[in-house]
Amino acid sequence: METTFAPVDDAGLEIRDFDPFGLEFRNNPVAYQQELIKDSPIFVKMEGVPSAIISSYTQNIAVLRNFKGFSSLKPKGLPGMERIDFFNGLPVMNYSDAPDHTRRRKVVNPAFTPKRTEMLNENAQILVDRLLELLARKGEFDAFEEFSKPLSIDTLMCRFLGITAPEHQQIFFDFVKSLPLLDKLRPGDPKPPEYLDAWARGVVFCKEQQALAKEGKCSNLIGVIAESAEDGAIDDNEMMAMMIVLLIGGVSTVAGAAAAGLLYVAKNPEMAERIRQDPSLAAAEVEEAMRMDPPVSLVMRFATDDIQVGEKIIPKGMPVYVMISVACKDPAVFPDPYRFDIDRPNVKDHLAFGQGMHTCIGNAITRNIVPLVVRSVVKRFPNLRLADRPDAVEWDASTPRARHLKHLWLRV
Repeated sequence: METTFAPVDDAGLEIRDFDPFGLEFRNNPVAYQQELIKDSPIFVKMEGVPSAIISSYTQNIAVLRNFKGFSSLKPKGLPGMERIDFFNGLPVMNYSDAPDHTRRRKVVNPAFTPKRTEMLNENAQILVDRLLELLARKGEFDAFEEFSKPLSIDTLMCRFLGITAPEHQQIFFDFVKSLPLLDKLRPGDPKPPEYLDAWARGVVFCKEQQALAKEGKCSNLIGVIAESAEDGAIDDNEMMAMMIVLLIGGVSTVAGAAAAGLLYVAKNPEMAERIRQDPSLAAAEVEEAMRMDPPVSLVMRFATDDIQVGEKIIPKGMPVYVMISVACKDPAVFPDPYRFDIDRPNVKDHLAFGQGMHTCIGNAITRNIVPLVVRSVVKRFPNLRLADRPDAVEWDASTPRARHLKHLWLRV
């Protein structure tokens, strides 16, 4: 049920000077993380609106699991939401509550059958082998641009979504390219024309594909989703939103996780050798890489009542920023949190895939594909290491919700 934003009275709240969307934090999160964990929760003002920042691991868990007390549905009229409204105002799985969330998730569940996942693995291995053969001839390469990104696009765009025609792929590429423009918006600003045009082209494509699905002529994921809908039809705008959720969540997660996994094996040759001797360790390496560098930095919730978190009360109606990436560095849960350690007994307890009802629906894809990548690379390149150049590792912090590798130069 849609709610309308009502400002929270900040009387009595200690307002701190911190901006989770600020470039200072996005470019150098380590400088802030331990203080945020120690003082969590803290109160800040985002676009003039009193808001809570939740950073400790136990508090992250408490908020993410309490879907009744902390709603995922963005209130109408909340200033600043223009910057993260990637789905043109539609309440997609990420920003919806039960029972609407349950309905949306049920519609896309057929896309994640074991048969489809196995198909993705088989095709990914073929492409990984082909890419590594080409990269071996170069000696030095950008592991993100030349390896993990094309692998992710092929796996998610071509194999999972089933969008194979270049002109159709470009529709979605153009939309994703327009998303950073939202970060420049101020409260009340209209959506950029580039964003709206790209969205409109996507809606037209979804409408065409749904028409084909009714005739049994649609072989991509739109057809699968359309067939699973209870009433046999999904609004074209909603279908576009679903495709973007799966595309953004899938491509960026797989590409970012694969690049992070390769970064840490390149920096730790002893660990790479362990994985060569015991390929099953690649799974733990990927989990630790996801803890160190979660592809999603934060998620938002909205307090539905006065709720105690830690030693403070989060007032009813207050926006809450749940700092997933910060919580993954909580020393109370992950001792020596900045040490990369695949032998942690709780190596899978990170929050990179979220928690509770909104746990990432596609996490099984990442947990299958990325260990395959790590195993293949360490086997093919026993001398893998970071390239000797100042820009060998470059991070992309162009959007406030995510931080992942932009370039990763490796030598073989």
